Amino acid sequence: MTISRKETPEELWKKSVLFRQIWNSQKWWQHIIDAITDYLFVIDHNYRILRTNKAFAGFFGKEPPDIIMTPYYELFGLKEPHDWCSVSGNKERLSPGSVERKINGSVFLVSSFPISYDQNDAVVYIMKDITETRRLKDQIYHLDKLSSLGTLTSGVAHEINNPLTGIIGYTEMLLMNDVEGTTKKYLRNIYDSAIRCKKIVENMLTFSRQTPARKSPENISEIIDRTIELHEYWLKSTNIEIIRNYGETPYVDVDRQQIQQVILNLLINAEHAISETGRRGRIEFKTAYDGKSGNILITVSDNGAGIPPEILPRIFDPFFTTKPVNIGTGLGLSIAHGIIAEQGGTIDAKSEVGAGTSFTITLSVAD
Repeated sequence: MTISRKETPEELWKKSVLFRQIWNSQKWWQHIIDAITDYLFVIDHNYRILRTNKAFAGFFGKEPPDIIMTPYYELFGLKEPHDWCSVSGNKERLSPGSVERKINGSVFLVSSFPISYDQNDAVVYIMKDITETRRLKDQIYHLDKLSSLGTLTSGVAHEINNPLTGIIGYTEMLLMNDVEGTTKKYLRNIYDSAIRCKKIVENMLTFSRQTPARKSPENISEIIDRTIELHEYWLKSTNIEIIRNYGETPYVDVDRQQIQQVILNLLINAEHAISETGRRGRIEFKTAYDGKSGNILITVSDNGAGIPPEILPRIFDPFFTTKPVNIGTGLGLSIAHGIIAEQGGTIDAKSEVGAGTSFTITLSVAD
C-alpha cells in the first residue's frame, strides 16, 4: 500500500507560482493573437475551431469562446468546407501555402500552416483582406498598360498624320473645283472619312501624351459649366436635360483643359448611352467636398441603357468600345482615366442595366 506524501507549504507555493505563470503566459499569447487584425483560427482534423482571435469571431458577431469546437464552415453558412481548406486527417503531409479567394464579396489571401502537438494535428489559417490591395494592383497594371500602349500609339499616330494631312488638303482643293454629280459625292465621302481619321489620330496623340499637367487652382463647378456650354447645341438637339447639383467645394489644383476633356468625354458617353434607350434623357452633374478625406467628388450620372456587369471592368481599357464601328474610337474613357490618374485622383463607375451609369471622380484638394 502506497501512502502519498503530503506536499509542504513551500512546494504548494511553488506550484501555485508555476500555475500563475502558465496562466499569465496563456493570457499574454491570447492578447498577442487578439491584437492581430487579420482573421486567425486553428482547426483540427474535423474542421472544428480549437483557437481563434477576436477579429475572426467578430467577423460573425461573436466572441472567441462562443465558436470554440464549432466546425468553421458553419459560421460561413456552409454544409462543407471551402475548397481551400485542407486538414491532415489521413496523415498526409501538408505544406504551408496561400491562395486568393473571394469570400462574402471581399478578396482574401488565405494562408495555411500545418502544426502538430502531442501527436495531434491541426492547421492554422490566417485570412487577410486584400480587396483594396487587389484594386490598387489592378489599377497599377492598367496604368502600366496605358503607358506601354501610349508609346506605341504615339509613333503610329504621327506616321499616319503626315499622309492624312495631304489627303485632306488635296481633297479640299478638288472640291473647290467645278465638280458635280457622282464625282463630288465620292470626293465628299473621301473628305469626311479623312476628317474622321484625323480625329482618331488626334485622340491617339492625346492618349499617348506624356507632358506634365499644368496645374492651377480651379473651381470644378465652373469647369463643368464651361464644358456643358461647349456641347450645348448637341444637347438641345437631342432633348437631353442637364441637372446641376453643385455643393460648396474649395479650389483644387488641376489642369483646366485636361479636366474639361474628361468631363466632355463623360458627357458624350452619357449622350450615346441615352440615345440607345429612345426615352427623354437626363444627365446630372454633382459636386461635393468630403472634409474628412480632403477630397472633391465629381459625379456624372445618366439614365441611359447602362453597362452589363461583365463589360464594366473593361470600360477603361484602350480601344474597348461597344459602339458601332463608325461611332467612337474606344479611347474616350481611357484618356479620362489617364488624365485623372495624372492629376493624382481616381475615377470609378457604377452601372445598372436599363437604369443608367454613374461615374465618380475623386480629386485631392490643394493645400
